[in-house]
Amino acid sequence: MESLSLLIGGIADALTVSVLVATLVGVLVGLLVGVLPGLGPAAGTAIMLPVAISFGGVEAIAGLGGIYYGAMFGGAVTSILLGIPGESASVMTVIDGHAMAKQGRAGEALGVSVFSSFIGGMLGLVFMSFLAVTIASVALKFGPTEMTAVMVFAFSLVSVLGGRNMIKGFVALFIGIWIGMIGMDPVGGPMRYTFGQVDLIDGVDFTIIAVGIFGLSEIFLSLSDKASSASSMMTYSFRQLLPRVGHMIRCKTAVAVGSVIGFVIGVLPGVGTTAATMLAYAVAKKIAPNAEEFGHGAMEGVAAPEASNNSAAYVSMVPMFTLGIPGSATTAIMLGGLLMIGLQPGPLLFQNHPDFVWTVFGSFWLGNVMLLVLTLLLIPFLASIVFVSTAILYPVIIGFILFGVFSIDYSMSDVLIALLAGVVGYVMLKLDYSPVPLVLGLVLGPLLENNIRRTMILSEGKLSVFFERPIALLFFVAAALVIVAPLFIRKLRKKDLAAT
Repeated sequence: MESLSLLIGGIADALTVSVLVATLVGVLVGLLVGVLPGLGPAAGTAIMLPVAISFGGVEAIAGLGGIYYGAMFGGAVTSILLGIPGESASVMTVIDGHAMAKQGRAGEALGVSVFSSFIGGMLGLVFMSFLAVTIASVALKFGPTEMTAVMVFAFSLVSVLGGRNMIKGFVALFIGIWIGMIGMDPVGGPMRYTFGQVDLIDGVDFTIIAVGIFGLSEIFLSLSDKASSASSMMTYSFRQLLPRVGHMIRCKTAVAVGSVIGFVIGVLPGVGTTAATMLAYAVAKKIAPNAEEFGHGAMEGVAAPEASNNSAAYVSMVPMFTLGIPGSATTAIMLGGLLMIGLQPGPLLFQNHPDFVWTVFGSFWLGNVMLLVLTLLLIPFLASIVFVSTAILYPVIIGFILFGVFSIDYSMSDVLIALLAGVVGYVMLKLDYSPVPLVLGLVLGPLLENNIRRTMILSEGKLSVFFERPIALLFFVAAALVIVAPLFIRKLRKKDLAAT
């Protein structure tokens, strides 16, 4: 009850004009950052850091936080309407969200994403507000061995994410892991698979691959299929683009699953919201009664990842506030912001500056409500994009993608890599290979490698360490079950059919 009274007091303190303005500016910038491919919340907070710090005190962190979770909301817009993930955590939203848009259900998809993001964010805020210190202490028990097991479990979900053919799913996964290994070895230092190209020393940026393999490949596929010069969605009335509250009742299980997974994964340092959305999508598909609709426009396929990425965004701030450990690039920048305004993150922050902490938490609650109102008001305007002729829309989208990619490091090499990723994505779609496992390997492959090598160094090369720690063993067993169980069930079904 003490936390509840402190939170209520924090929300009341956050209702001052200066905090409200800082929060509003943050969420508006965050929405813009989420919509623009190539930027992402980390880049957005970094760019706005000097401006936010000039606000001082609570306003500075309220503004930076607004950019972070605002980007989570905004990333769904281009994912749904154009098939381009605005930032990495929106990759999974593309799969069913864009499929819904192509069916003339853009407003439904946007509405589901908004409400799911809001509910997931609120649940994440509950976890953050009432369980911050407890969560942080549990997260400390996840060392490199446990993190390795978590990554292996995530990879096992390729059996769910990889489409109809599990072998094709794992082939795409290994391609993604290989791409993730390009660049300098993070431990030993030698160059790997750079082919003598200096621009590849730092590896391949995830965003570049994502916008190419999802955004450009869809355009190439449409052009190769001789799509008409006007969007097929022109046959639908504008009223059909508006969201309905009843859709959220249908998606309640997916939202709950996404929020819980976002909470669990978001608090683990270094994993990030992208991994949380992938796990949430896979689990939601696994338990859904309409699993066959996933990938073809299932509302639950939008609800689960959107709830997850917003829940994870808030919860990922817990290690930063309670332990001074940033869980992602964005929270690392926010950590710098705290230090720049003269505050030291850690357990003593709650004791020495409780008014500051709870007012910041209060601003997060208000910012989440602001985002709900803003995005609902914008849905009719945003959804109208689907009425634009493809003859106009496609060149604009391609220019939008290439400009966003170029703006990351102002490098033409990045533009060429994005175009190559678009071609690879096109070929994969033609050959019925899902691009999702490739993205999963690209995101989690480097994390898996780093944690395996750290475990081997700490254990002096003993492989038995992976099975001696209870948490790690639990995840390894779960991974084995995820892969083996469907094969076993399939064999039983074949025997039953043969018997009949």
